[in-house]
Amino acid sequence: MEKIIFIALGGGIGSALRYGITQLTLRYGAVSLPYGTILANTIGSFCIGLLFVFFTQMSNLPPTVKLFFVTGILGGFTTFSTYNMELLTLVRTGDILSAAAYFSLNVVGGFLCCWLGFAVGNALWQ
Repeated sequence: MEKIIFIALGGGIGSALRYGITQLTLRYGAVSLPYGTILANTIGSFCIGLLFVFFTQMSNLPPTVKLFFVTGILGGFTTFSTYNMELLTLVRTGDILSAAAYFSLNVVGGFLCCWLGFAVGNALWQ
């Protein structure tokens, strides 16, 4: 039960952060692409790469800490299901150029940010 509580608390924080990013991007002109989702997925990808290295090096931490940050916060923060629905909407409306850009920024950008987080984590903790 303790693990579920840590995951739920982290998930609430992550979801609130994702909502905040979406609201900020909408306020500052994200019109053609859902930049809030792009930011959440790329920032989350960077963080999971970084935390992977951190938790590998800090194996003495209780499992609830990893669950809180990775499964909870990052699970609530990243928006892969939202991403897929927004991509499908762009394709269905015929906006193929935006759909291709959206796909590329999320998939390639997310991968590159995950790799960068992993590299930074290795530089910091190895």
